[in-house]
Amino acid sequence: MIIKYEYSKNEVVEIEVDEELGVVMLELDRQEYNLNQKESRRHKSLDGMDYEGALFADEINVQALVIQADDAEILRTAVSKLNPKQQQLIYALYLSEQPISQAEYAKKLGISEASVQQNARRAKSKLKEIFEISKKV
Repeated sequence: MIIKYEYSKNEVVEIEVDEELGVVMLELDRQEYNLNQKESRRHKSLDGMDYEGALFADEINVQALVIQADDAEILRTAVSKLNPKQQQLIYALYLSEQPISQAEYAKKLGISEASVQQNARRAKSKLKEIFEISKKV
């Protein structure tokens, strides 16, 4: 059996071996190739991966994350200062994982959509006041 090895400089070496040894060598080469493939997939650097136009490691803006967390905390605090009906309204329309429309909310409560619009306007106005007060502090 002849086994052919190709090297990086376009050098090709052919070796003649007996059949049993050739089968073992080909199997070892196949296993080595498979292990190298697994390792390269497992250890791919995130620095070199491009995701939605931004590199993972280089594009983390810690300051923006801190500001976003602070804003989320201010929002939670502000919403907690609303009355319970306004809290439910704000969560249902804007903050839940699956927000619903004002029409759906009105239908759910059995009230007019105009009433929901007015209540939402009042709740947002009150939130704005709370935000302005918290930014002054």
